[in-house]
Amino acid sequence: MANEKKAQKNNEISENQIAEWKKNKSNVKEICIKIDEADMSVNAEVAKFIICAPSRKIQEALNEYAANKDIDSINKLLVTNCVLGGDMDYLSEDSDLSIYLAVLEEVGKLMKKQRVTSRRL
Repeated sequence: MANEKKAQKNNEISENQIAEWKKNKSNVKEICIKIDEADMSVNAEVAKFIICAPSRKIQEALNEYAANKDIDSINKLLVTNCVLGGDMDYLSEDSDLSIYLAVLEEVGKLMKKQRVTSRRL
């Protein structure tokens, strides 16, 4: 579903690339996750990622995986399609699980429904 090459390091992402993503993706955001949660300093090392909300097509695929209770496939689909670039080495299978889960949590926040008001006519 995602066919573009991801920037493997946050510093590889150009302003032009971000502008292009903003034209073609929904709700593009940069997220920063502390590598060491205990490090409270201003200069704490962070992993940075550019994420977006899933498209309707991705949401349909997520629903299929959810019906089969295939959580691993759901997570892989979200990372593959909603993490546009960043410090991707932190998302590899042998990296810190807490960063992977934090990224998934932030993508999940982008999937929340909009509040709607209605009135009877």
